[in-house]
Amino acid sequence: MREKLTTLEQAAAAVKTGARLVMSANIQRAPMALLRQLVRQGTNQLRVIGVVGGDLNIDFLVGAGAVSVVDTCSVTMGEFARTGPNFERYVLGNRVRSLDNT
Repeated sequence: MREKLTTLEQAAAAVKTGARLVMSANIQRAPMALLRQLVRQGTNQLRVIGVVGGDLNIDFLVGAGAVSVVDTCSVTMGEFARTGPNFERYVLGNRVRSLDNT
C-alpha cells in the first residue's frame, strides 16, 4: 500500500506560486502550520478562495504578502474582530484584489 502521509514541507511544496487555495472560515481548524510553511518557502501571488467566508487563515496569508486575490464573501476574525485587519489594510491600500462571491 502506498504511504499517504507526508511531511509538512512536502505538502507545502505542492502549493506553487500563483496557485489557488480554497479554505473555509473556521478559526478553530485553520491549517496554520501549513500556511506558515507556505510563507517560509516564499510562495506568493496566491488566489485564495474563502468558502463561506474567511478567517485567520486568509488574513494571515494576506498580511504575509502571499496573496494577490481574495475571492470570498467576507474575512472576519469571528467574535474577535469584524474585519481581518491585514485584509482591510491590504484592500484599502490596493495591495490585494478582493472579489465578492456572496
